Amino acid sequence: MNLRPNTGGRQVAIQSFDISDSPVPARLGAWTEILYDTFYPLDLISRDAEFSFGKLNILDIPGIRFGTIDSAPMSVFRRRQHLSQSGGDFYYIPLPMKAPLYLRQHGREARIEPGDFAIVATADMYQYEQNTENRLATLRIDGPLMRERVPLIDDLVARTCDGHAPLVQVFVDFVHSIMRQSSRLDHESAAAMTPHLLDLLALAVTAPVDAMKSSESSVRLAHLRRIMRMIEDRLDDETLGPGMLAKELGLSERYIQKMFADRGETLSGTIRARRIATAQRRLIDPTRRSSSIATIAFSVGYSDPAHFSRIFRSIVGLSPSEYRDGRRMDDGKA
Repeated sequence: MNLRPNTGGRQVAIQSFDISDSPVPARLGAWTEILYDTFYPLDLISRDAEFSFGKLNILDIPGIRFGTIDSAPMSVFRRRQHLSQSGGDFYYIPLPMKAPLYLRQHGREARIEPGDFAIVATADMYQYEQNTENRLATLRIDGPLMRERVPLIDDLVARTCDGHAPLVQVFVDFVHSIMRQSSRLDHESAAAMTPHLLDLLALAVTAPVDAMKSSESSVRLAHLRRIMRMIEDRLDDETLGPGMLAKELGLSERYIQKMFADRGETLSGTIRARRIATAQRRLIDPTRRSSSIATIAFSVGYSDPAHFSRIFRSIVGLSPSEYRDGRRMDDGKA
């Protein structure tokens, strides 16, 4: 396994990994360890009898880790036991360059062709399949940074952003251009890239092809963004619901409910999912370790801790205490 940092002058350091020095039977394990350490906890399964190669280059700018991955076919799993381990609150964006990827998360399936991209929420379980040798550009974006810039981002995971859409093309081209220039970037230039990249991403994911077919679609998408931002801002309010949103945003309750129904979702389900996702982050936040489960429950709009625990277990598969304790045990092993 080779690691080659490039640290000349004030240039941004580039890390390079290659498992070609590892014995063939040990390569899958070596590749899993590299991705685990550089991205977040996950499991890999080789799609071939033996996993033959894997190469990774990494470039870090504030809040974002770029990667280029060349590897043999593999299946990638982020499982329930990974969620309580360290390094989990990110959004991962794969951009295949040679062959399609197949992504499953939140009950949705997406086929991602070269030129397309999709978004993965690493705070939840997911699976993706790479059935052939492939080359990917990847982004790992800090969760709070992404949610601040794109409030309805969790509603957009596992949805293909079509590379034929002009704004998607602009974003994909920008990512590739940064990677091409990575060896020449200094720290100041790299820091300046972050807001521009997030602005382009926000445009790409909130103006998909279907949303540009009519002005009504664009208006509806704008309303959804406003609704999702208010949901995030008011998660601690137990009365958060269609009545409050309608009053604050000047929309009818029926219209709000229909927007979610047309997407195969419900407003109540969306609010519940955002509350539990926020609780997950707060339960494993080191700065909140002294906060009780009841305090965390109150902070996301549940006045009854027992009810909160039942809802949490039904979604996450663990009680809040088990989820928090799993993270602490993992930290204790480090």
